[in-house]
Amino acid sequence: MINTELRTKASKGVKLTAAGLAAWPYWGAMLLILSFVYKLNWLDGQLDVGGMNQWKWMVNYGAMMIATFWIVWLGKRARAVALAVLDIVLSVLLFADLVYFRYFKDFISIPVLLQANQVSSLEDSIWSLVHRGDLVLVCDVPVAIAYAVWACWYWRPARLSRRYGSSPVRSRSRSRLILNTALAGALLAMGIAMISGPVNQQKNGWASGLFVGNWWNIPIYNVTGLLGFHGYDTYRYAKEHWFSGGVGEEQIQEAKDWFGERKLLQEQAESEPLFGAAAGKNILMIQAEAFQSFVIGQKVEGKEITPNLNALIGKSLYFPNFYHQTGQGRTSDADFLTSCSLHPMPTGSVFIRFADHDFNCLPEILNGKGYDTTVHHAYDGSFWNRNNMYHNMDYGQFYSIKDFDDDEPLGWSIGDKSFLQQTVDQIKERGASPFYAFAITISGHHPFNLPDYKTEFDVGDYDGTTFGDYLQAAHYVDAAIAELIQRLQDEGLWDNTVLMLYGDHDNSLYDKKPYEQLLGKSLSAEEMDAIIRKVPFFIHFPGDENAGVNEKAVGQLDTAPTILQMLGIPMGDNKMMGVSMLSAAEKPVVFRTGGFTDGKVYYMPSSGGTGAAGSCYSLADGAATDISACAAGSEAANRELQVSDIVVEHDLLPELKKEDGN
Repeated sequence: MINTELRTKASKGVKLTAAGLAAWPYWGAMLLILSFVYKLNWLDGQLDVGGMNQWKWMVNYGAMMIATFWIVWLGKRARAVALAVLDIVLSVLLFADLVYFRYFKDFISIPVLLQANQVSSLEDSIWSLVHRGDLVLVCDVPVAIAYAVWACWYWRPARLSRRYGSSPVRSRSRSRLILNTALAGALLAMGIAMISGPVNQQKNGWASGLFVGNWWNIPIYNVTGLLGFHGYDTYRYAKEHWFSGGVGEEQIQEAKDWFGERKLLQEQAESEPLFGAAAGKNILMIQAEAFQSFVIGQKVEGKEITPNLNALIGKSLYFPNFYHQTGQGRTSDADFLTSCSLHPMPTGSVFIRFADHDFNCLPEILNGKGYDTTVHHAYDGSFWNRNNMYHNMDYGQFYSIKDFDDDEPLGWSIGDKSFLQQTVDQIKERGASPFYAFAITISGHHPFNLPDYKTEFDVGDYDGTTFGDYLQAAHYVDAAIAELIQRLQDEGLWDNTVLMLYGDHDNSLYDKKPYEQLLGKSLSAEEMDAIIRKVPFFIHFPGDENAGVNEKAVGQLDTAPTILQMLGIPMGDNKMMGVSMLSAAEKPVVFRTGGFTDGKVYYMPSSGGTGAAGSCYSLADGAATDISACAAGSEAANRELQVSDIVVEHDLLPELKKEDGN
């Protein structure tokens, strides 16, 4: 009798355990997680940008647990429907990411979703971007839908009532709710731990500073995985656009007052001789990667580093005291400064963080004056978020790496010689006049390791050093510019085109010794800082007009106002922070650090950015002087940066124009 009872209880225990396992509310989610981790692994192989590792595997599992933990609170029918909807949404997201990546080499972000016309260029070729094997991303969707339909039929209340009679006991529902809540909490905690652990480990290692700079989405993907990237992108967008704290009327008024004061300086150019000096002419502006002023006019082993640019000085208007004003955004900051005449942000890149904001940039202005505006760069359009930013800047066309023939593989991309020649081909193909073409070179990119047969320049004692490689790269870029000029002459464009050339930022080489060796003198802290910040700026007018050397202290912020003055376009209601380099009006050149120079003094702030602890130098003799000589300039520099940051971060340009009654 006892044995019979024990066997009966044991049997019931087994049945209860089996029933309990069958009622486990996370079975469907577990199948969905396995399906999506497989898809994410397959997708990673298609992208080929980093490969799966133990960190990314764990992050993907954690992301899927966070995406599904909440379904344990639902009933069987609602759970099946929720899992089907989740499967559809996430599968479509993965599919869209894959197609978008094949075209732009980037992932879909919140700004892209909010500006659907960013991907309009995909419409004509969308089917060519879809491969038969991509069906793996949606192959489980019909199964999920079929199961949801069956579940809604099988567990409908009327059927259950006929089969089982009364509804479940209320206390049992209450206990199940408690158990499911505990399960949901455990799943959520596990998901968070599986993401935060690997991400923090990488942030403290190779990805240090990545989430501060936000300079490219692909490295973020390699830390977070695709679902983690979209989660972070949503957080980033919400933080910067919805929870940034807004801006007060006092700050808006301060910005309005500042731009009003600056406009008085800008309008001075409209009554000066060079206003309209190049009206109706074509503009070809070249932003040269890491090209600095110190190489101009210098020789190594008796041979000029930049013989062609040295000769161009005598035929152009040259600014030896032109400073880059970039921050963490580097090349993208230079682009933003010269095109939009606003400062970059103290962290990250405007191109990445605020590509959807309304900026008053040069292409938009020139479009309104009948110019055909194009931008040319032989690299991935996703790098620095150019696809989105250039659309917002209103360029007529962006030519990225997919638009160039790979006939001179060199460094990061094709060599500058081929790039500039193909840029002319693209300009000719458009056949528009007048045109504004902005070309961004890349051969001079760090670490400058171009092959000797391309550079053909003996660097003597610098051979085998990164500094020597930089000199060779500069020599190659100089030759590329010479070939460009010859091509413009051969095509009949030279006599109707203003050629502008400047460097985007420093070369990231900060050891003072090779500079001193090249220049043949010791360098003070101020001289070294200035060398690092100085990049060349050339303006060649048709017929070699207005040639000469202008010693005025100017910066990248002043480029767009300079072009407006040359073309005879009044500043009007355009909101820019720069002042034309051609104008007699002067203002300080402000650096992102809070430092500045006005051509008379040179201020270097302390690491804490406080004026009292900074260093002030007199440029007349290069000697350090009392900090009070730079106090007013430091205060003005900080105010300028603060106004720019408020305008950029809070998208204030439309508001400022509205305030002006426009």
